[in-house]
This record gives sequence, C-alpha cells and structure tokens, in this order.
Amino acid sequence: MKFLKKINKNKKKIFLFLILYIFYWIFKDYKKIDIYFVNQSKVTYDIKNVNSNFLKKIHRLYNQTIENILVSYFETHKNYWNLVEGKDDKFPEYKFVERKKKLTVSNGINPINTNNWERSHGNNFSNRFSNLKKINNKNASNLEIAWTFEMKEHKGDIQANPIIVDGIIYTPIAGGYIVAIDGKSGKLIWKSDKFTSSVARRGLVYHKNQDDKIPRLIFSNRERLISLNADNGKFIKSFDGDGQVRTGLNVTTPVIYKDNIIIVTWDRAIEVYDLYSGKTKWKFKYLKEISKRYGGKKFNNDGSNSWGGISLDENRGILYFTTGNPHYYFDGTQRPGSNPNSCSLIAIDLEKKKILWSFQETSHDIWNSDLPAPPILTSITKNNKKIDVVVTPTKRSNTLILDRITGEPIFDFRLRKAPKSKLPGEKTSRYQPDLEIPEPFGRNIFKKDDLWSYDLGYQKEINKKYKNFNFGFYEPYSLQKKTLQYNFNGGAEWMGGSIDHAKGIMYVTSNNTLWETGITEIEDNKSLIPNYSSNFTRALDINGYPVIKPPWGSLTALNLNDGKIIWQVPFGEFDYLKKLGIPKTGTENFGGVTATAGNIAIATGTLDKKVYVFDSKNGEILFQKKLPFIGSAPPSTYLYEGEQYFVLHSSGGSTLKKGYPNLVEDGNVLIAFKLKE
Repeated sequence: MKFLKKINKNKKKIFLFLILYIFYWIFKDYKKIDIYFVNQSKVTYDIKNVNSNFLKKIHRLYNQTIENILVSYFETHKNYWNLVEGKDDKFPEYKFVERKKKLTVSNGINPINTNNWERSHGNNFSNRFSNLKKINNKNASNLEIAWTFEMKEHKGDIQANPIIVDGIIYTPIAGGYIVAIDGKSGKLIWKSDKFTSSVARRGLVYHKNQDDKIPRLIFSNRERLISLNADNGKFIKSFDGDGQVRTGLNVTTPVIYKDNIIIVTWDRAIEVYDLYSGKTKWKFKYLKEISKRYGGKKFNNDGSNSWGGISLDENRGILYFTTGNPHYYFDGTQRPGSNPNSCSLIAIDLEKKKILWSFQETSHDIWNSDLPAPPILTSITKNNKKIDVVVTPTKRSNTLILDRITGEPIFDFRLRKAPKSKLPGEKTSRYQPDLEIPEPFGRNIFKKDDLWSYDLGYQKEINKKYKNFNFGFYEPYSLQKKTLQYNFNGGAEWMGGSIDHAKGIMYVTSNNTLWETGITEIEDNKSLIPNYSSNFTRALDINGYPVIKPPWGSLTALNLNDGKIIWQVPFGEFDYLKKLGIPKTGTENFGGVTATAGNIAIATGTLDKKVYVFDSKNGEILFQKKLPFIGSAPPSTYLYEGEQYFVLHSSGGSTLKKGYPNLVEDGNVLIAFKLKE
C-alpha cells in the first residue's frame, strides 16, 4: 500500500511538473525582451511574439470565445455592432487648420547634388534634384544610349534609385544582388553575395569616413541591416562580426547621423545602430499599443508602417518619415478613433528621443490613403522670406507643406464634413481633408461625368455597369453596393517628387486611376461578430483601358511658394489610341521623375516603356526613347570625366503587372544616357 501511495505521489509530482513546464513554455513564447526601447517596457508579452503555430491556434480559439461572451452578455459590446450611424447635419460643412503665422526662417542649409549621388533620392533631404546642367533643355534632343547593363539570368522589379560616387554606380539588381558598375562603360566591377529579392528595396546610402578610409554601402535586406565595403562588395566584418545586424523589417533608405545608422521599421519603431560596430544604440516606438476591446474584438491597429521613405535635417537633429494606412483596407471596425500616427508625416527629435510633432492627412483611414512618398526637406519663399519646410505629395493628390520645426501647415488646411458609415461597427471620422491650396495635382473625388470611352458603344456599357455604384467625397463602404474611388494606387506613390530648392518647384508623377472597391461579410458560424473582407480591382474596359476621361497619368510642376500648379501634362501614351487620333492620354505609372538645373525633368515608369525628358519650364517633351522594359525606379544623374549621364532601371514593375499583365514584362536592365558626341 505504501508503495502504491508513493507511485501516486510521484505521478502527481510529474503531472504538476508537466503543467508548470507547459505554462513556462507558453510564458516564454509570449515574452519578448528588448532592452533598447526608450519609451516602452523592456519586456513585452504579446501574441505577436509567439512562434508556435499550436499556441497561435489556441490563442485564436480563446480570443473567439471571449469575443462571443462579450457580445452575448454585455450591452456595450453588443450595441457596437448593432449601431449604424445616421445622418447628422449639426456640424458645419467646413473647418480649417489655419496656416502658421510665425514661420521658421531658413538656416540656408539645403544640400545639393552635383557630380555624385550618394544616397537614393539624392541626399538626406530626399529632394532628388541635380544641379548639373550639361544636359539641358537646349540639347536634350541629342541624347543617346551610352551603355546598357543586363543580367538575363535574373528578372524582377527593382524600385531603388541608384547611387553614384566617383563614376561608380551602386545599385541592387534582380536576383538579390548589389552591384558596382563603371559609370562610363557600364561594365561590372563587382557583384555581392546573394541576398533576398527585396535587398535595398527602396534604396541605399554611401559613406566614407576620413579616419579609417573605408567606403561603406549601407542598406537593408528586410530584417537585416547590411554594411558592405564599396571597393569590393564584401561584408565589413567589424560591423557586428559578419557585416550584418538583425533589425525589424525595413524597406527604405537608411540615414547616417553622427556616426549612427537610423532606420524606421515595420515594428513601427525608429532603430539606431552604430555605423562602425553595428551595436544597437536605442529604439523608439512611434505607435501606441492599445489593449482595449471594442464590440468584443481586441483593438487592432496593425499597419501604419513606414514604407515610403525617411529624411534627415542633420543640422537640427530631426528625423522625418511618412507612414502607411492602418489595417485593414476597408474595414476599420477593430480600430475606432482617428488612429494617430497612421497616414501621417512624423518628426522625431533625435537628441531628446521623442516625437516632435505628427501631422495626419486622412483620419481613421479605410480607403488605403497612405502617405507613400519620402518627405522632402526644402525651403520656400513666404512674405519675402525663405522658410524651411517639409513637403510630401500624397496618394490623394494633395501636397502637405508643413513648417519643419512645428509641423503646422503653411497654407490653410481645409477640412470638409465627411459621410458617416453605412457598415455595422464602422465609425468614420467626422472631417477629412479637402484642399484648395496647394492645388491637388490629380483627381480624388469621382463624379459620374468622369466615365468615358474612346468608343461610344463601350461608353453605354460603362454607364450601365456603374449606374448603381456608390461614390463621393471619402465615401464609406457598404455591404449593399460597391464603391468607385480614385487614389488606391495614387495620386503620388512611393517615388514621390523632385524639388528644386532654388525655385521652390516640385515635379511629381501621378496616377488618375479609378478602382472598383467593395466589402463583403464573411460567414463564420463560430463567431457572433461580423467579419469583413475587402475586394478591389482597377476599373478597366474590355480592352484594358481605364473607363474615365484622360489623363490617366500626369507629370505636374507645382509652385510650392504659392501652392499653384505651373503646368501639367499627360505622362505616357497607348499606341492603339494614338493611331485612332486620340490625344495623349497618359498611363498609370510607377517610375518617378528627377529634375535638374538644366531645366529638364527626366521621367519614366509608363506602360509605353518609354523614358521621357521634359522641358521643366513648360512640360514640352524634348526626348523620348522606348526601353526594353518599363522603367521601375526614379532616374539618377551624375558627372564623370566632364560628361553628364543619367541612369535608370528598366525592369518592368510588379504593381503594374497585376493590372496590365499583357503589357508588363519582367526584366533586369540598367540603362545610361548621355549626349551624342
């Protein structure tokens, strides 16, 4: 009997040990330790930290049980889904964020690009404008291809603006490599080890220290920060032992500040690393975590990632970056409120390690209205004084021009009363931006008379098809009808703009593309809470042309000093429509524009596979050349041995391929142009 009792006692001990071990295992998987954050706990517990698929399934089951209990027995959570907001006209139609009265006088420090191009988008100000003028509006018609570089064994979409130092081009290419190419001959100097296909996705930066004389290339490879020797493409081993540091996911070009590398990651965080050792210095979360439940569901504000770009005012120690939309596309039911710091331009004081200011364009975004473009630092003239500003063109074809120190708008920022939600659980914001100045450079509100076709027969079908669709100013989504909207793929996109510091002019490529969008309810017998799914597609006719009046793509010159458009021209064309005698329509485009002091604007990315050189004074086409593949990133320009070149990637385009699969091929060509001898 004593023996049996002893066995039972041991069984209990083993059982207790197993229970404790399981809890320890769960506890350990939920836990994440990061000692470098300056504005949150060093230890966090979250389902996002969990690696075990089994635990994720258990968590989903537990979470769904809690949701069902809350909406079944608690009126607050139940009513969250029952309430459909009605019309309310007691608020005024418009209100304004008044323009700043006391402006930050310029310190006169605006970096320019001449012979070299040491960071993607030109420099830390990201203004992507060159002061070179050997190629100009008087001789641009005499351009020719100087050389091409191609690796036929690899194909893929390259979105990085190449950098050039002392006549050597550094850039990612398809296949996951970084290469160095002779800027005069186009010959390969070296090729790096293989990285992922998204290596240096939106750019890289060159840095040479005067002490150790090592030229460094700094870029991200998704969750790795890489330091290569620019002389040979080899890892710099002193950088964390093997030339790479583990980071949060990052796709944008780093900046270098006081011997530190700064990136902004998809952990919604600024991360700072030592330029030489790779040692982590500090991290800062820019998005507040919310643990409340609404309608039974946990608050979910995933998204708001920085994927457009970052810029640096080194003299003032301020970092600027733009953020994307909060998830999910058309469903904001899990994230009531304005969702601060999403769809925003944010300034970080790097010395005080805090947010200096944040300015949001679209509040509680459910329309995919990211701020996709890099912020550009420049100066404009107001009241006969030069003032320092930060500028970003947006998907909604607006241009945010804010005081660089305070983040306040330079022009009155007009807000208009927006429609209320028609979706159970959705609570849209009362007001949304409706700007007059700066003038929008594209369409952002669909109207019925926008529908169009080059063929009257098609036009009748188009009018019939879209007769019962919803549309309008920030029109919310409905389960009953689909919605027609602009701006899902821009306005402006991740290429952003090119700004002439001296004149205060921005050149920007943009899209006028109409989208069919909708939201449907997903049947889920296990949940008492509505679950929604978003759907979207380009509104094209049976031949693949947009169903709206042209232009479908534009290049615009905007005077930042007064907010007025100087000129705007269609960007790109379709050969078939051209043969029919239809004036140039423009096309959807994802390449970008780079302007120069030679009064030219070099632009690419259109469906016609061309590179265009425009007269930046009036938008006249001076030169055009068909490329092997669609231009997929903004051009760069440089001076080598007294001769000016411009270079660009011709590799297709993943975004365009989804909408126009018959027109877009993947490639891997780098092409340089120069004047004929």
